[in-house]
Amino acid sequence: MVTNNAKENDFFDIDGTLLNDEKKVSPNTKKALKQLKENGHEVVIATGRNLALAQIVIDELEFTNYILCNGAAGYYHNELVFENKLDLKEFERLLQVADAQEHAIVYESVDALKRRHTENDIRMMTAMKSVGSSVPPHDADYYLHHPLYQGLIFYPDAEKAAYENGQFPKFKFVRWHNTGVDIVPHDGSKARTVLKFAENQGFKVEDTIAFGDGLNDLEMLTEVGMGVAMGNALETIKLKADKVTENCNEDGIYLALKDLHLI
Repeated sequence: MVTNNAKENDFFDIDGTLLNDEKKVSPNTKKALKQLKENGHEVVIATGRNLALAQIVIDELEFTNYILCNGAAGYYHNELVFENKLDLKEFERLLQVADAQEHAIVYESVDALKRRHTENDIRMMTAMKSVGSSVPPHDADYYLHHPLYQGLIFYPDAEKAAYENGQFPKFKFVRWHNTGVDIVPHDGSKARTVLKFAENQGFKVEDTIAFGDGLNDLEMLTEVGMGVAMGNALETIKLKADKVTENCNEDGIYLALKDLHLI
């Protein structure tokens, strides 16, 4: 449980949390974040996006601390302080399966997204559009020349058996869309990096709070001192969270922070 100290460590997901359905940050959310900073809180973005996709939000809200790629890369005061890359040999083995299954793949480094296949895949297009992004440029060999922190693969839940039955023990598969799945290191998560950040900054676990809405937020919400699920979160997330606030279109962050007497 978060204590009522003058200083807390606060973590925020982006999509469906900081951003509303129009992919905008509401004035009250901006107001709340400004007040947190003025009150001495250390605020951190914790997102599945990479830096290329998160930069616009980082800049708009003037964050200097951000956890990207579902915890695989962490920046403190705009400096990379933590990284957890995908295993290249295991990833190449996964690519063979994905090619055989005709499942589209996107490579994700900190700075860029590139797609493996030349053709535009409808599942990829739909999923990327849901987070306000377009289909990435094609570069089949990108993964050979750039360290990958995450991969994106596109298949419905009915086709998960090709990957999610223990075939790839070095990876974890986290669904974020009905056709989109993140490929992350097996020991990686937002939670792991969030707690590492808090420890390095001298915060106790009980003085951490996190906001989120998706499956990739579940561990983070359950392992921090106070996990707040947005009103638009999946029901499984709400059931595990310490608190449920209003949805991202109704100033859920602002209202929760007011209710917790943190602003």
